[in-house]
Amino acid sequence: MSDRVEASTAPAASESADETERRLKGLIACLPGIAFLRRLSPDGTINYPWFSDGVREILGFSTQTMGVNAKGCLHVIHWADRDPHINEIHRSATTVTMCREEYRAITASGEVRWMRGQSIPHRCDDGTLEWIGVVIDVTDERRADLRLDMLMDHAEDSILILDTQGRIDSANAAARRLFGRDDESLVGQPLAALLVPALRHPQLLDSADTSPASIVGGGPRDLTGLHQDGTTFALELSTSEVRLDGQRLFVGIGRDVTRRRQTEAALRETEQRLRAIAANMPGIVFQRVLWPDGRLEFSYVSEGCRAVFGIGPEELIATPDRFLDMLPDDERLAFMTGLGRSARAMEPFDEEISVPGPNGRRHWLRGQSRPTRREGGEIVWDGVIIDVTDRKLAEQRLSFLAYHDPLTRLPNRTAFLERFETARDEARRQSSLLGIVSLGLDRLGVINATMGHDVGDQVLMGVADLIRASIGPNDIMARVSGDHFLLLLTGYDNRRILEDALDRLHTQAQTTVSVAGQDFDVSAATGVALFPRDGEDAETLIKNADAALQRAKGQGTASFQMFTKELSTRASKTLSMQNRLRRAVDHGELSAHYQPQVDLISGDIVGMEALVRWTSPELGPVSPADFIPVAEESGLIDVICEFMLDTCTRQTRDWQLAGLPAVPVAVNVSGRQFQYARRLIGACERVLAATGLESRWLELELTETSAMRDADNAIAVVQRLKEMGIGCAIDDFGTGYSSLSVLKRFPIQKLKIDRSFVMDVAADPNDAAIVDAIIAMAKALKLTVVAEGVERQEDLDFLRDLGCDQIQGYIFSRPLPAEAMRDLLERKHRLGTPARKLGTPS
Repeated sequence: MSDRVEASTAPAASESADETERRLKGLIACLPGIAFLRRLSPDGTINYPWFSDGVREILGFSTQTMGVNAKGCLHVIHWADRDPHINEIHRSATTVTMCREEYRAITASGEVRWMRGQSIPHRCDDGTLEWIGVVIDVTDERRADLRLDMLMDHAEDSILILDTQGRIDSANAAARRLFGRDDESLVGQPLAALLVPALRHPQLLDSADTSPASIVGGGPRDLTGLHQDGTTFALELSTSEVRLDGQRLFVGIGRDVTRRRQTEAALRETEQRLRAIAANMPGIVFQRVLWPDGRLEFSYVSEGCRAVFGIGPEELIATPDRFLDMLPDDERLAFMTGLGRSARAMEPFDEEISVPGPNGRRHWLRGQSRPTRREGGEIVWDGVIIDVTDRKLAEQRLSFLAYHDPLTRLPNRTAFLERFETARDEARRQSSLLGIVSLGLDRLGVINATMGHDVGDQVLMGVADLIRASIGPNDIMARVSGDHFLLLLTGYDNRRILEDALDRLHTQAQTTVSVAGQDFDVSAATGVALFPRDGEDAETLIKNADAALQRAKGQGTASFQMFTKELSTRASKTLSMQNRLRRAVDHGELSAHYQPQVDLISGDIVGMEALVRWTSPELGPVSPADFIPVAEESGLIDVICEFMLDTCTRQTRDWQLAGLPAVPVAVNVSGRQFQYARRLIGACERVLAATGLESRWLELELTETSAMRDADNAIAVVQRLKEMGIGCAIDDFGTGYSSLSVLKRFPIQKLKIDRSFVMDVAADPNDAAIVDAIIAMAKALKLTVVAEGVERQEDLDFLRDLGCDQIQGYIFSRPLPAEAMRDLLERKHRLGTPARKLGTPS
């Protein structure tokens, strides 16, 4: 731009009225929405002398077909909005203040569009009030489902609802008046009966693509209607296909256009109207001129520039270079290149630029303008610029989220894989090593379950920050799931140095994080694969690192494992078992068996342990010892546990409703499920609510080893379950490494002595001493003692003498399918009343 020529908002004195009109029409062509002029005569008559061409783009009508109905309102305005709109017009007329334009409009194709805008009133010398205004399509903000009853009730236009055969299903009062018929002579008649014989084609409602005689879609059709009295009239009919509650219908909106009102143009007021409209438009309306000598300047800018640029139209017009100076260098070059291309080809110019706004932040603008060449050789662009900052920021955020975790802002798996390719290529050139680390946090689940996800998220971010700070600037850390991270250590020429770095990383992951004044101990298991030893591509290395991580988790919290070939073989077998087990879950191959628990004094069945069983079509019955570890490693244990909870609570409740004795059912859960306690607790809440079983009839069993692996976590989860009314037991007691100081803190109700001590307790003094000590300790802690694996009468008698409370084993019953367990409960609640007969199998 240049300041050699002074610019003005007013046209040059020598510019002809026709040129002014043409220029302003160019401006209005770029305006979104519909500009209009409304008049209210002293006698109360309302008319609309003028509309912009936007009516065709938005509503599908030409400016000549826009009529006014009997109430003085546009015929396209939805009937429900007409009276409020008329009231608003009269309010604006009384107060001579801005009129809010907000209503639904029915397009030529029968669609409903929401329109919003405003108009400014002006009183003329003869007492007439004129409003110059603009409305824009805001349907995306206000879209609502089409309701045919809203179209029918009190509609001023004729509305016909047709079925797929073209028969009239219903008609409003306006339609009855238009065709001079009552409901009886309309409903059930074909639409063709309302038209003159020459128009009665069987293809009237066919697709417009296949039949030239179709009247569906594509705007209004000019037809000849037939009145009941035999007279004909010019009928404008818009027919659209709609779906209401899944039913395919056609809606026809018609009107008598025999005396169509012609729109009156007022060229002498065009410039004034357009400037008033531009002032009410969102964004900036402008006219830009490129002179033959290369000068670029604005000849018109609307008031919207104040909100965007922070300066008024006068300043922007008076200093042509001001606009270009706002643009960054690269955008300025792209802008001038695009403008030159538009000038040479005389094609529309689409621009996207960023400028500093009055609020100090950068605004993104998107504009469109159309060029015209004047007789003097100058090229004029009439256009609109709209602020798209919010949309641009949203696009940038979406781009960020495509490659980053939103919580920690770490790279995600996609970004990790892309950056791995670069690191691998560099490692090959340098003959260096890479370390791929699969790291899983151990205690995040219990923190989420006990403290809530907000605290859990803070702990997660704290740990992530500590780990990230411990790796090099060229290393990569990514979050791939809730508590699972991938790391890539790069640039190591020596394996020993790399392994030292891995050890430091693993140590750093065992940490304490403070949140809101409270300390949380966090540990992590780590699995590592090395490039190129353990794989050449990312997927192989990640798979191997994950396999090492699973082995590490199996060894306990805070474990570290390097990948080995043995892990690969094991992983392959495990994967095969996982696939079969996953299919078993999906195809109903799992079932629940029940083993009764019997009171040693009364002989009553006082409980039952639920045991999962798998019968594979290929493998036959599969031992739980084979598939439970695979389920725990793959995460399928969560699904299996939820299956058992659902099945057992439902069957137990069904048995209670059938009048069978009510006994609690015990379901085994793994240490993994206690680690991710929120899911376990949620599953318990869900099945109890779904089945109606009282919580006191559900127990959960956790092995001693799992309980002591992360005792603080297990104690917190058991306490939460106790608050829900769910009992808990320590299973396989005696095989782990319990601390009495820890055990006394567990809010459990039962200890189950492991079968390895029970099976020969009467004959083995060592087993007898251990069982005696366990029973004595349990009594001191006020816990119920259950002995598992009782098979011989002498062992049963010995346990009774030691004061054991309950027995479970083959001496009473093997684990039974559900129907057999039901029969047992129905047949015999007591398994032998006399104590000496308690061991007799039933």
